[in-house]
Formats: sequence, C-alpha cells, structure tokens
Amino acid sequence: MIACVVTMLLLNGCNNASQSAANAARSVQIEKEASDGKTRKPGLTKNADSLVYQNTSFSSYSEKTKRGAGIVSFNMDVNDRLDIWNMDDTKFGDIVLNEDLTFFTVNLPKKITARKVVPEYDFAAFDFDAEKVDTDPQYLIIYVNKEKRKVKKTELKFTFNPW
Repeated sequence: MIACVVTMLLLNGCNNASQSAANAARSVQIEKEASDGKTRKPGLTKNADSLVYQNTSFSSYSEKTKRGAGIVSFNMDVNDRLDIWNMDDTKFGDIVLNEDLTFFTVNLPKKITARKVVPEYDFAAFDFDAEKVDTDPQYLIIYVNKEKRKVKKTELKFTFNPW
C-alpha cells in the first residue's frame, strides 16, 4: 500500500515538473518572438503608448514617437482654462484649474495621448509635442491623440523646448 502511494506521488511530481518545464519553455519562446518582432502577445508592441496618469474618468498616455519640433508646456493658475481646438476650429476639449485647486477634465476624451498630461495640482503637467512657436501667428500647434490641434498663444503662459 505504501509503495502504491509513493509511486503515485512520484508520477504526479514528474507530471507537474514536465508541465512546468513546458510552460517555462513556451514563455521563453514568446519573449524571444516578441524581441525578434515576429509575433507578440496581445498588448506587447514596440511603440505601445505608456500610461502616465489615470483616475476614475480620465487617462493620459505618452507615446514613443516624437512629433513636431519640440515640447510646449503650459502653466496654469487658478481659473485658467486650457482650450484645445481641432484644426477645423471645432472644440476638442478643455481643462480648467478650479479655485479649490482641482482640475476639471470632463470636457476631454476619456483617453488622451500627449507627451505628458497630469491634472493633479501637486504635480500637474501639461506637455505636448508641438510645432515651432512661430508656425502660426495666433495659435500654438500641438499634438493630441496623434493629430495636430491648436491652442491660442494668448490664453496661458507656456514654454517651448526644442528636441
């Protein structure tokens, strides 16, 4: 009887070890294929957007691709509003810094892809890839969700840093 139990334990242990080895080998193969660029597991892409910020109603991603001539950063004071316009003059969205130092972002898509958008007062960042400041006399040309958009130059304080 004891011999039967020992034999069953040994067989079960060997079976689990061979399954673990097979799983490990498959995992190594998937990682090798992903690094070779042949096939990838879902969600593993070379140019995948990176999550920068997320709350219950809004998420911000940064992409690896650089667009434009540099980065424009906006600085917001209380009651300032960052209005973002599509190139055809329709409204894309806006961000407002409220008096209680919270940001109102409901008028934006639920997902934004930009250089860095973080609507939290203590570490706020509104950085967008952009064309040179003198590209348009009235607007800054920025990239949001991988497309050109525009912001009036006179609305907020900003800095531009070339790549």
